[in-house]
Amino acid sequence: AQGLAACVVGAMSEGDIGMDAATGDEITRSDSALRANIKEKGANSYYYAHAKPPEIPAHAKVVSGPGLITGGPPELISRDQSIDKPAGKPRITVTKFSWVDDGDKVKIYVEEPDFLSAAEGDLRVTFDTNEFCVEAEGAERIFVLQVEALSNSIVPDECKHAIKKAKRLTVTLKKKTASTKWYDLKKKS
Repeated sequence: AQGLAACVVGAMSEGDIGMDAATGDEITRSDSALRANIKEKGANSYYYAHAKPPEIPAHAKVVSGPGLITGGPPELISRDQSIDKPAGKPRITVTKFSWVDDGDKVKIYVEEPDFLSAAEGDLRVTFDTNEFCVEAEGAERIFVLQVEALSNSIVPDECKHAIKKAKRLTVTLKKKTASTKWYDLKKKS
């Protein structure tokens, strides 16, 4: 609460009175922890740069208007009704998988048991020229394997997937350029 009080007080001039946002107590600039530290340690204070209030030159141009912050108390811009999302199933990102460059294809293997049991229920696989996504919806969770920014382009219409019950999901990506070797599955950022 002291740090918050110091922030609230920091916008005031010496001797001004404000309210501590955390406790609602009245405070003066000299009551803050920042001011106490400066008073105790002087020029050796960690907060020495804050010792004097900022001075605005007389020739400074102050621009104000809608959307500009020029100081003063907080102002409510709008109040929206909170939109409560219905409590859905948690989404679990699949991070354990392997892959191999297999000539004119790239194969991705997922052997995660929880993922595979969810995949027996509802499995959705989508392909795009530079990404793919696999969603397996189980009774309690949705498992997602999404790889965006593949290292090279693929042919979405010729990509496929297969699942061996309780053993492995194989996603096969058809390379756009069959002769290109894939050294990484994703582009390096």
